[in-house]
Amino acid sequence: MKIDSPQKSQPIVAPASELKNESAAELTPYQHGHILRPAQYIPLSRLALQGVDANYPKLLLIISITITVLITLVITIFGLINPDIPTSVTLSILPGYALLAVIIIKLIHTKAKRIAYGVFEHELVLREGLFWVSTTALPYTRLQHVNLSQGPAERKFNLVSLKCFSAGSGVAEIDLPGLNAELAEHLRQHLLAKAAASHQPMAEQHNIDNDSPLENDTQHTADVEHQLTTSKAKTSNEDTPHG
Repeated sequence: MKIDSPQKSQPIVAPASELKNESAAELTPYQHGHILRPAQYIPLSRLALQGVDANYPKLLLIISITITVLITLVITIFGLINPDIPTSVTLSILPGYALLAVIIIKLIHTKAKRIAYGVFEHELVLREGLFWVSTTALPYTRLQHVNLSQGPAERKFNLVSLKCFSAGSGVAEIDLPGLNAELAEHLRQHLLAKAAASHQPMAEQHNIDNDSPLENDTQHTADVEHQLTTSKAKTSNEDTPHG
């Protein structure tokens, strides 16, 4: 009885694209830095942040008081010239409005004083809010553009607002008001330098991936196949008899 020999299994060859992706993944590992122990974590509430310029709360206080005085004058004049509203009603409304205005002005002034920011090694942090405190961290690897803006009132106090934009975002990730103009320009240059330094390793890694041995071998194989095809075509033309 004849027994057929088992057929040899053919090796499964993965496509070149999958091999290229796997090689690229091996050559570009994620860089998260050293793993921290729980004891090394720094809570957001304990970050060493610094406040904005002292003139910024003062500026908001002046603007708030000015707006309050203008609204008070409008209400008073409207109540006096309108015959349908008794003067006693107008005078009774003003104390309640004044109390509400004082509370709002106090909240605006306190909120401006609590704005704080920190420039760290890998990110820029902004903390703001009065009752609901928000802490935003923008890594330098995502920082694409830094803008400085200054309004007429800010120009009077030599203040500017610094806005940081990230990749793929149409609005500012961080809007930091109340900075001294000279300090803000220095901070802008520093942030752009940190962003450029953080993007450089990515560009170098991309160049390494493009020069990977697998990609070079693939290109070399394609060149050899092209040369063989050209040589066969040339030989076929030479063997063809001419009439």
